[in-house]
This record gives sequence, C-alpha cells and structure tokens, in this order.
Amino acid sequence: MDYLPYSQEYMIAVAIMGGMLLGSIWDIYRLFRHYIKLGSTGTAIGDIVYWIISIYIGVQILFDLSYGNVRLFILIGFILGALLYFYGISRYILRLLIFIVNSILNFIKKIIDLLIGPLKFIAKQVKIKLYPVKLKCESARIKAKKRYKFIKFRLKKVSKNRKMVYNKKKQLKRLNKRRKEQKQFNGRSKNNRTKEKNKQ
Repeated sequence: MDYLPYSQEYMIAVAIMGGMLLGSIWDIYRLFRHYIKLGSTGTAIGDIVYWIISIYIGVQILFDLSYGNVRLFILIGFILGALLYFYGISRYILRLLIFIVNSILNFIKKIIDLLIGPLKFIAKQVKIKLYPVKLKCESARIKAKKRYKFIKFRLKKVSKNRKMVYNKKKQLKRLNKRRKEQKQFNGRSKNNRTKEKNKQ
C-alpha cells in the first residue's frame, strides 16, 4: 500500500470541493453563453475548452492528494461534489452571477449615458440650427434632380429625332438608288429594243 500524506476523510472532502469547483466553472461557462451567442461551432469549442480545464484541475488535485494515484473514493468524491453542486446550489449561484453581471452592465450603461448625454444635447441643438440649411440643400437637390431628368429627356428626344432624320435620309438614299437602277434598266431595255428594230 502506497503512503498517502492525507487521511481518506480529508481527501474525500477535498475531492468533493473539487467537484463543486468544476461545477462552478461550468456555471461560469453557462453565464458566458447566456450573454454571448456562440452558435453550434462556438459551443463545441467552448465545451472542449471546459473539459480541458476540468481535466487539468482534476489531475492537479489528484496529484496533490495522492501523488497521481487514482483512488475510487477520490473519484466518488468528485462525482458527489458535482452532484451536490448541480442539484443543490447551482441555480442560486447562476442567478446570483446573472444579477451581478446585469448590475455591472446597467451601471456601465448609466455612466455611458451620463457621459454621452451632453454630447447628445449639443448634437440636437446643432441639428436644430442646421435644419434650415438642410431644407435648402434638400430643395436644391430636388431641383437638380428635376433638371437632370429634364436634360436627360431632352437628350433622348434629340437623339431620337436624329435617328429619325438619319433613317429618313437612309430611306431617301435607297429610293434614289432604286430609281437610278430602274432608269438604267429602262434605258437598257429601250436600247435593246432599238437594236432589234434596226436588225429587222
């Protein structure tokens, strides 16, 4: 039998407190998830980190108690401490932590509001003073928009008229070309007829 520096009762008590400590760390992790939405990936990473921390603390306690020798009563102490914490004081501790965090956040929010309040007042006064300028700028913007639309409409109309004139010129050119071709064809046919009469 290995020499153990502490009595079994002491080791069981320390193991129970270690189990309760691991439970309290889990509640802190739950509190963190309550305020920050981690998502599925973040939750999985957080669970892994929690278990790494828990294993590290458990191994350290085990080394301090029994030089790393795993004893059944120490494991039972860890499980018993975790059960006592989760089924006993966990909900009260979690509520207390949420209350403390909410109080701190509200206090910080009040300080920020107190500091930003004068700035908001100044910004409001500046906004009131600049309101007529805003109206003038808005009317100028509307006028510029209307002018732009009018110029755009006129340019479209001019381009449309130019296209129509161009198409008319094109059509006239085609008609003139056809007339010339018709005249040439008629002239050739007359020449052919006169040649045939002369031959006869």
